[in-house]
Amino acid sequence: MTSTATTTTTTPLATTTLDSTGRVVLPSGVRKRLRLETGARFSVDVVGERIELTLEAPAEPAVVRKAGRLVLAATGEPLDAAEAIRAERQTQAARARRR
Repeated sequence: MTSTATTTTTTPLATTTLDSTGRVVLPSGVRKRLRLETGARFSVDVVGERIELTLEAPAEPAVVRKAGRLVLAATGEPLDAAEAIRAERQTQAARARRR
């Protein structure tokens, strides 16, 4: 019985470099494709000779204030916006009652 090994090679979406402090910048095209925002968190794994980054889902949708309005930060995940807004309003009302 003869076996043949196949090697799969893929063309990288983009390349980047490691700086002197160990940081890697994700290229703009990658950030846009995944709709990544500043502060996105990743788990880091070593798989064979590869580094694998996995985007961690936030515990709850991030609500930020932009131009005086509450805006849900993009996560790339499906989201019930109405429910997230209701939850944020309830949180704000609870804070106001404690004052």
